[in-house]
Amino acid sequence: MSRLLVVTDNRSKKTDARRRGRATLRWVVRLVLASIAGAWLFLYIDSVHQRRRAEAFLADLKSLDFSTAGFPEVRDIMIRNGGTTWKRRAQDTCTPRDCYFALDIKSQLPRIPLMGRKAIFLYTILPYIGVRSWVFRASFEVRDGKLYEGGMGVFEYRMKRVSWNVYWLVPLTYGVETQRDAASFKNGPCSSQEYQVSVSHGVIHIPFDGLETCVVQSAGTSVKRAFDVHLRCLNNPFRNCRFDDLAPSAWADYLAKGGTSSPDPHQ
Repeated sequence: MSRLLVVTDNRSKKTDARRRGRATLRWVVRLVLASIAGAWLFLYIDSVHQRRRAEAFLADLKSLDFSTAGFPEVRDIMIRNGGTTWKRRAQDTCTPRDCYFALDIKSQLPRIPLMGRKAIFLYTILPYIGVRSWVFRASFEVRDGKLYEGGMGVFEYRMKRVSWNVYWLVPLTYGVETQRDAASFKNGPCSSQEYQVSVSHGVIHIPFDGLETCVVQSAGTSVKRAFDVHLRCLNNPFRNCRFDDLAPSAWADYLAKGGTSSPDPHQ
């Protein structure tokens, strides 16, 4: 009687299992890398798109005659660029005699609620690949059919260590405040001058680095210099924004009047 001898090749089975495991690992790695690349591409493209929206709004502001602007001009610029009207009280409505307009443009990162180590990691790493956290805001108020006051601000947020274990999102900002006349300014250097540029580093517990311009709306040339704002540095992967990048004209005016601060306070 013959016997059938069955030999199991365990080595071949182990080799096949290793190959399947390596193939699965490669697939997972590729999936993770593709997800990271896709997320980066989305964040970067959206940031560029939002920046161009803000640049289009600034181009409109440069063509606005602040000294004569009324309700129709302010309304058209704000609504065309995605602005909204705000009610001071629930019963109020926007009218040519009294209306408040606001515009808010931002990159995706400020929309994401990040806390703790995730915030420290992302706000520290992402700027090196061209994804920065920034916000652009503008508001204008019309009273009695005329532009009464307005302003804008651009904030680029950076993670900064303020002590050995404490991190803050410290913004580098450029802001413009306009008023119908010098007497309308509640405080600040423009209470006695038509145009003034200054640098501020915040208060003790709320640090920030800001270049600030206040200007009376009748000073047409100064208004245009105040709104000479360049936003390309918001997508620059090689260097953080500096005052002379964001507002070259205002920064030059600040230096011309004796200012000595660095264009990048973080250096």
